[in-house]
Amino acid sequence: MAAASNSFYWYDLETTGLLSRWDRITQFAGQRTDMDLNPTDDPFVTYVRLPPEVLPDPESTFITGITPQRLQAEGISEWEAINQIHSQLGQPSTCTIGYNNLSFDDEFVRFSLFRNLLPPYKREFNRGNSRFDLYTVVKAAAAMRPDGIEWPTNEEGVISPTLSALAHANGIDSSGAHDAYTDVQMSIAVARLIKQAEPRMWAYLFDHRSRQAIEKVLYDGSRFYLHVGSVYGAKRRFAAPVRVLTTNPGIRTRVLVADLTADLSMLESATPQELNQARFMSKEEAEASERTRLALNEVATNKCPVFVGLDELGDTLADRLQVDVDTLNHNIELIERIEPKELESRLHQMMQIPPERSESDTSLDVSERLYDGFIDRNDEQLCQSIHRAIKQGTPWPDTVTDDDRIRELVNRLKYVLRPDDALDISEKHREFVKSMLKRESTGLPGRRARINELRDGQLTAEQAQILKDVETYIDNIAKEYDV
Repeated sequence: MAAASNSFYWYDLETTGLLSRWDRITQFAGQRTDMDLNPTDDPFVTYVRLPPEVLPDPESTFITGITPQRLQAEGISEWEAINQIHSQLGQPSTCTIGYNNLSFDDEFVRFSLFRNLLPPYKREFNRGNSRFDLYTVVKAAAAMRPDGIEWPTNEEGVISPTLSALAHANGIDSSGAHDAYTDVQMSIAVARLIKQAEPRMWAYLFDHRSRQAIEKVLYDGSRFYLHVGSVYGAKRRFAAPVRVLTTNPGIRTRVLVADLTADLSMLESATPQELNQARFMSKEEAEASERTRLALNEVATNKCPVFVGLDELGDTLADRLQVDVDTLNHNIELIERIEPKELESRLHQMMQIPPERSESDTSLDVSERLYDGFIDRNDEQLCQSIHRAIKQGTPWPDTVTDDDRIRELVNRLKYVLRPDDALDISEKHREFVKSMLKRESTGLPGRRARINELRDGQLTAEQAQILKDVETYIDNIAKEYDV
C-alpha cells in the first residue's frame, strides 16, 4: 500500500526552458489542501532570479510572459527559493501533486536541490511522503472512465488534455494559464471534477501510486494489463493492453512491457542486438527500411504508473482504445509459447546494451550530472554541515570529498553566498560563467539564433516587447562577461 497522507501539496513551476538539468525555475506556486481538496494554508508564490550563466529561452518566455528583468527585480535567489520550496514539499505525510509533475516539475526540483546541496530525493518518500500526478489521473479517466467529463478535442476529434483546455471545456476559469499560481488552482478544480465524477477510480489510482502497490498488481496473475501512458498517444486515449515481460536487471524499479496491439513476432527469435535496435527505431527509420518498430516500453514503477489487471477486453473499451482483439489474443499466445527463461535472458541482454550517448551528454557540467550516481553518506554529512554554517554564520567547513560534482558545487555555492571568502576562486567562477555562455544550444549562440527566428515570424506587440527584453538582457550579460 502507498504511504498514508494527511495533505496534498499542489505545485506548479514556470521555467526558463524545457531542459530540466540546466534550465531554471522562474516561478513557483504551491497550495496545501486536505485529502478532500480543501485549502488548509495560504498559497505560496515566488519568483526566482537567474544566475548569469543561465539565459532564458525566448520561446518559453513568450509562453510565461515572465521577462528576465522582472525576475531580477522581483525574484529571490535560487538558494532562498529552493530552501523554502523544500520545507513545503518535505513536510511529513505530504503527497505532492501537480499536472505532469512527475515528468517535468519534479525533475526541475531535483536538480535545484542537487545544485544547492540538499537531498534530491528524500522529500519524495521520507517521513511518510509520497507523489501523485493529476495528468496520470486525467489520462486514466480518458481511457477508462470518460463519462461525466467534457473532453476538448481537435479538428480530427482527438482529445487534447492540456490543463487549460480541459479546464475551459468544463467551465473552470482558465484565464491566466501558464502562471504557476493560476495553474495550481486550475489543477485543484480539475481534480475536484474527476474525484466527484469517478470517486472509485480516483481512490484506486491514489491507493496504487506507490511502487509496492503497483508491483503487487503486476503479479496478481492477470492474463494481461491495461497500461495508461503517454507513449500510446491521444488517438488511443493514452492506453493499451500490455504483457509484462521482465524487470530491468540493473534498475529494479523498471519493468518491460509489450504492447499487445503491435507486431511482436521478433520476440520469438531475434537476438538481443536486433531487439534493441528495433525498439529504439524511429517511425521515420521504420518506414524508410520497411521494418517494424518493436513496441516494448520500460515503465518506472516508482512514477505512479497505471496498471489494471484484465482477463478479457470488453467491446466498448476495445473500440475506445482502437484495439483489435484478435491481435491481442494472438500476441498473448505468441509470448506464452516462447520458453520464459530463454526470452528473459535475451531481454536482459538487450536492456544491458549501453545507450548511444550524444556529444552533449559527454560534456555535461557537474550541475547536470545528478544521475551519475547517488551521493554517499559522508558527502551528505558535508552538505548538511555547509547548510548549518550558512544558517548560523559560522566558518565555511573544509571540503573533503572524492566526488568532483560535490566539490565544484560547494565552491560555486560559496562564491554566490560568501563572495568575500571566495576571492581565490572568483576568476575560476568567471571562466565557468563564460564557458556556459558559449554553449551552442543553451548559451549565446543558440539563444540569439532563436531570437532571430522568432523575429522573422508574425509577432504581437506584447511578444515583440518580450523578445526585445530578452535580447537586451542577453546582450547585457554578454557585455558583462566579455563574450
